Amino acid sequence: MSRLSFGMAMVAFAVVSPLSAQTWQSIGAANNSNSGAYWNNTSADNVGSAVCNVGNILTSVGIPVGGCSNTGGFSLPLSPAPLSTTNVFLGGVAGVNPGAFRFAAGTYNITSLGRVAGDQSTSWGVILDNGTVFTSAALASGNTVLAGPFAIWITQALPSAGAGTVFTSAQSIGAVAIGLRTATVNQQFAVFTNGTGMGALGAITTDVFGAIINSTGSAARYFVGIEDNVNGGRGFGAGSAGVLSDRDYNDIIISVQAVPEPATIGLMGFGLLALAGVAKRRKA
Repeated sequence: MSRLSFGMAMVAFAVVSPLSAQTWQSIGAANNSNSGAYWNNTSADNVGSAVCNVGNILTSVGIPVGGCSNTGGFSLPLSPAPLSTTNVFLGGVAGVNPGAFRFAAGTYNITSLGRVAGDQSTSWGVILDNGTVFTSAALASGNTVLAGPFAIWITQALPSAGAGTVFTSAQSIGAVAIGLRTATVNQQFAVFTNGTGMGALGAITTDVFGAIINSTGSAARYFVGIEDNVNGGRGFGAGSAGVLSDRDYNDIIISVQAVPEPATIGLMGFGLLALAGVAKRRKA
């Protein structure tokens, strides 16, 4: 398995204040309203009656074929839809963006579902708390053991003045930010799960870097929608006006699938055998 090290571990930390009330909330129907949950914004990629924000892409089979502009790597609508409106997203009070988040240590299968208008030069992967970086190419080999909490990262594609800047779901920014965790208010990621990923009560814990999603559900699956334009306004500062982000989180959509550990699989198998034994005795 290939992996990279940014060469600079976390020497200094900037405290990122976690949003106090991050909870799993019902997705509901995506209505393109620019109101309510943060992922339900009007997408600049809409064509005609299509609703192309990440919520609709993940939950709807009603997107007209070819109804989203510049689709790359997708055949829309996704069928079957990965999620339903009974599934959930991670958000704050009234559906505001969840702030910083990472996933707990474990074995995962992490793959891209595709892009809608996402710049093809944008790269992505995951970054462990110790600074170890996994690229999407490294993750493509299959199940990957991630030995500590990890964030999702992207290299920013737009505006051109900021191309190559790294953002992570731990809300870090800058050339070496995913080692140093400089704070930023930009939120580039939307997080959903099919329900198994919620795990037991208290599955979301919090530290100084934000929420940690504990994948206690067996074969928990998450979907992360990524925005490849600056999600806080225009540009990377006074030097460039930049491009206004539509915050539709559809530029890259990835699947984060937790893989049960062998011990967990063994316990599940033992439980099924025990149940079979009980049923057999009842029939006797």
